[in-house]
Amino acid sequence: MVEVITKQELDNYSNAIKVELLKAAYLAGRRDFSRSHLKHICLHKAQLATINLCDAYLNRAILSKANLERAYLNRAILYAANLNQAKLYQASLIEANLENANLSHAALNHTNLSGANLRNANLEHAQLVWANLRGANLTDANLERANLSGAKFDQTIMPDGSIRNDDG
Repeated sequence: MVEVITKQELDNYSNAIKVELLKAAYLAGRRDFSRSHLKHICLHKAQLATINLCDAYLNRAILSKANLERAYLNRAILYAANLNQAKLYQASLIEANLENANLSHAALNHTNLSGANLRNANLEHAQLVWANLRGANLTDANLERANLSGAKFDQTIMPDGSIRNDDG
């Protein structure tokens, strides 16, 4: 039987131990890791669907190829995080800080990115079909070959600094 630790206890461990403790707690059924401090954590290819990482500190985290479908990352700090090829279908990233994040080839279909900070983010080849980008800041973001079909825009700051107020 895996002992489930508290968020405060998780914050006291090294990143290598945090990874194992987080995965074990997740497998034991825990989903709420909100407000956790997981700076520089490596969760490459992690299976974390429906996880709650709201208000979590994930600066420079490695979440490449991670399954974060239907995850809650509202107000999470993901500054310079690597989310290359991550699966974020129907995830909630309301007001998340994704400045300088790598989201190339990420699956963000039906994802709520309203109010998110995506300044200088790499969204090359990202799938943003039916994504909610209302109020998002995409200043200097790379949207080359990104699929924005059906995406929702309202007061969205585009890469060139213009404001977009229409639906995709």
